[in-house]
Amino acid sequence: MFISALTMDDLNDEIVDRVLFAGLQDTGEKADCILVLGSKKACAYRVPAAVKAYQGNRCAKMIMCGGKVRDFPEGSMSESRRMRLCAESLGVKSEDILVDEHSLNTVENVQQALVLLQRNFGLHQIHSVLLVTTSYHMRRSLCIAQYLFPKHIHVIPCPADDTNTRRDNWMNNPEGRNRALGEIKKIIASVENGLFPDFAI
Repeated sequence: MFISALTMDDLNDEIVDRVLFAGLQDTGEKADCILVLGSKKACAYRVPAAVKAYQGNRCAKMIMCGGKVRDFPEGSMSESRRMRLCAESLGVKSEDILVDEHSLNTVENVQQALVLLQRNFGLHQIHSVLLVTTSYHMRRSLCIAQYLFPKHIHVIPCPADDTNTRRDNWMNNPEGRNRALGEIKKIIASVENGLFPDFAI
């Protein structure tokens, strides 16, 4: 079945699992750079996953994405700036972190990451990136990155589990189920709008 053929009536637990989670496990591969997508809760889940990869010598540099300004306990700042502070507090060297403070959504996260990769390294020098986002958000993020990145750059998924929308528990609580179904709606809409190509599940 292709994404374009899905309706909300098709979304039983098995279909949701196939769309959002199947085949997206972390392989442990090394990459040239870590790309961490922005979120108001990125410091709870995404940043620690990125730092673990960094400290495991899988990548030497990371990009924090997210220009949305929010009120955090540390004060008003962009998501990416807070993500940087969080990564530094966990032991990442300041000089190993690039910050995007312009993007406002997932597509722009990827676009601004491309700009930073080009300016700092040259895209022709980049052969792989480790994509870090929440597990249920990975499919759409990976599809966007694979579509927008040059074909020579291998995008490797590095999903970060949150509390309620893990592969093993999204179906057991209303918050997880609502997020999962809402994310599939976004995937279907993205295919319908031509944001990335249709694909089979």
